Amino acid sequence: MWIKLVRFDRIAILALLLALLPTVAVQAQAQPDPPLVDSFRVWKNANEKVLSKSRFAFLDGEHVALWQESGQMMLIPRAQLSAADQAWLTQHPLKILRGKVIFVADGDTIGMLDEDKKQHRIRLEGIDAPESGQAFGTQSRKALNEVIYGKQVLVAYEDEDQYGRILGHVYWDGHWLNHDQLVLGMAWHYRHFNGEQYLAKLHEKAETEKVGLWRDPNRQAPWRFRLDEKRRREAEEAKRPMSSVEPTGFWLNLSSGVRHNAECKHYGKTSRGKYCTADEGKPCGMCGG
Repeated sequence: MWIKLVRFDRIAILALLLALLPTVAVQAQAQPDPPLVDSFRVWKNANEKVLSKSRFAFLDGEHVALWQESGQMMLIPRAQLSAADQAWLTQHPLKILRGKVIFVADGDTIGMLDEDKKQHRIRLEGIDAPESGQAFGTQSRKALNEVIYGKQVLVAYEDEDQYGRILGHVYWDGHWLNHDQLVLGMAWHYRHFNGEQYLAKLHEKAETEKVGLWRDPNRQAPWRFRLDEKRRREAEEAKRPMSSVEPTGFWLNLSSGVRHNAECKHYGKTSRGKYCTADEGKPCGMCGG
């Protein structure tokens, strides 16, 4: 009897380990949060005298623009910088866009028309605002819209995201809008993709002081909300009968809810999708759906 019991226990343990394997594999493949780093840098002149401590800098003709802790832009001749700082500028170039804000989609996404009348969709780097279907989604959009709609802004950026949106820091009249949305409690610090220590502290301060969305006891992080919505759509889709496979000119990614038109590189390419009408889902940031 004892021998049979031991054997049964071993089998049960083995079965439990096998059941946990998928979870372990997912956790092992999960992207870890980036380490928190101080994004402000000390800038010196040719005599090694401190000029400013700034969050970012970019070349503006023969001058260097330094965005200071005070929130003001400081312009100094490039030739006055130390050799080390001039070299740093060359090694860490920032892309700069200037233009007029023509729409505010939500609390972390805007549309901008540049000086050449080309339209760009800007995703504010480092923050994640509530979705339109969430509590404080409307307030978050309104807070951003009231400040910069119709204004000429400056966007500093390095990359674009998978949807073709510019991941940028937006500045206007002494305001750093990524910063302000956190201070007002209108967004979360997007910790999983951004390791700026300064933004993390702003998030913590707003949460501690119960500012904006932090007053809501049932608040939910936008990324969690999007995941729940994705699972809900997938469950609903699984219950529906197979739809027509006739091409319609539009393709709906059932995982993300994004709609692509026939000119888009993602049209008909996603693993979970269907042909759809022009009013289903949300438009792709690259092709406009």
